Amino acid sequence: MAGKLQEGIYHAPGIRPGKFFNILFLRASQGVSARQVGEAFGTLWQMYQDLKNGNVRDLPGHPVPAGDLTVLVGYGANVFKLPDIRRPLPDSLKDFGLFRSPLPTGGGSLLIGSGLVYANDVKTNLATEEIAVQFIAETQLAANRAVVETWKVLQEMIDPATGAAPLLLTSFYSGFQRDDGRSWIDFHDGISNMKSSEREGAIAIKSSEEQWTEGGTYLAFIRLAIDLTVWQKLNLQQQELLVGRDKLTGCAITSRDSEGKPVVTTGCPVTGTREVSDPNPGNDAFHEPPNVNDTIVKQSHVQRANQHLKPANDRNSLRIFRQGYEFLEPLETVPGFRAGLNFVSFQDTPQRLFRILKQSTWLGNTNFGGDPANQLPGMKQFLTVRAGGIFLVPPIVEGELFPGSSILL
Repeated sequence: MAGKLQEGIYHAPGIRPGKFFNILFLRASQGVSARQVGEAFGTLWQMYQDLKNGNVRDLPGHPVPAGDLTVLVGYGANVFKLPDIRRPLPDSLKDFGLFRSPLPTGGGSLLIGSGLVYANDVKTNLATEEIAVQFIAETQLAANRAVVETWKVLQEMIDPATGAAPLLLTSFYSGFQRDDGRSWIDFHDGISNMKSSEREGAIAIKSSEEQWTEGGTYLAFIRLAIDLTVWQKLNLQQQELLVGRDKLTGCAITSRDSEGKPVVTTGCPVTGTREVSDPNPGNDAFHEPPNVNDTIVKQSHVQRANQHLKPANDRNSLRIFRQGYEFLEPLETVPGFRAGLNFVSFQDTPQRLFRILKQSTWLGNTNFGGDPANQLPGMKQFLTVRAGGIFLVPPIVEGELFPGSSILL
């Protein structure tokens, strides 16, 4: 019998994600068994449930604000290599469970056929560990506290003889929600995401040979840095044709006029509103970009990323449910910061995302948008990958110690 989706996937009508995000990665120590990993994670899982109730292990009897914390766990392909593993590697993870590794000298392609590349200083992908844990909360403290409490529990598990715990916290990545509906490049973002009524059909794993995964999903995570220096050198018309939307209103571009300037959907946005995202039933029809014939417009990011194929629950539609979080971190080099996006998507098979990133009529061989054979200056590495991974997110099944415990215990 199929289980149900874990929390932390905000797909239902009227439900919005929490404001703050962390995703951390746990590596199994060398030589440990699946059972040892399962027992260690079971202890972590109980601690996470306590945090959701405002209970911190080192503050017994003194509850704290819980921040509406949600916790989701996913398992990478490497977990199925552990000794005594109880479940076989699912076909989707076998075929679409790994991104390419960075080159030893840094950089390199994320996938053959994709225009996404690792940043030149990235020599190791730290998002390919056995277990990923996603934390989403209404407060930054709640999301960050879960990371620190994870470390504290694992410290207590260190074996004096080996100097290691069964699980090692190797990395984590933070982000935050924007309340302006835009991205770092100032354009509207996320307004053409699937309708809430369609989302679960694309997210949830359907009945398959691996019946134990039914009702779960697959999480894809890519930490993308954005080169704003490159973007700011483009003029407004170049930016709009690369994105496929009017920068101010968010209306989709449908064609170009005789001078090559973008033309947007007629009547968008509706009278009395300034942006396509403004609350008005009349604007809802303009969220999804229409089919276009103009080659330049067709090569824009929004047209490449959504080919308008239905129904969404058919994997050939290549629809995915995106749930991204921006980030900003300090740098010691110019411009003094790194801005980017924690791209997070949920889909019934990672094949959907792989095809989006590799097919030439979609995002294949292009970094963001435009003509792959004639990229504007700097746009070949406008987006660079800092880390990325694919994880099975098992369903919640009654009686399990934690989601996916039957994989390990």
